[in-house]
Amino acid sequence: MRRAAALRRRNPASAVYNIARVAHNSVMRWALKKIYRIAGNAYWKIFGGFALSLIWFALGLALIVSVVGLAWGIKCIKVGVLVFKPFGKQTVTVFDRPVADALWALTFGAPLGTVAVIGALSSLLVPVAAPLSVQWLKVAKASLFPFSTYLK
Repeated sequence: MRRAAALRRRNPASAVYNIARVAHNSVMRWALKKIYRIAGNAYWKIFGGFALSLIWFALGLALIVSVVGLAWGIKCIKVGVLVFKPFGKQTVTVFDRPVADALWALTFGAPLGTVAVIGALSSLLVPVAAPLSVQWLKVAKASLFPFSTYLK
């Protein structure tokens, strides 16, 4: 038995087979991630993500039209993109603008963050929607601290 395994390892054809198998597995892994991301984003849009992203885009456009809120409007559009397609995106929070985040949390962030937390809690009630709760919490973090949250 050991001799047969040793011969297989020395055989160059088996090395090519192993390389092809690894490449096939990585392509399959990539394809599955892509399929899950597309399915997750579609599921997300059906169960609340589409409406919340429209709110973010409308708020962003309203703030951009008022020249005073230009920076806030741009951040709203960026968070709206995250809310529209949260699966497959990562957020990194670095608290480098505490004053802007505090002003945001006191004005628009608290209601939008509360909606996201309620969405996360309601997603936990249904076992099939449990993956959505992680995305709702990601959106809640971006809703409360948009100036310190960066998308990857």
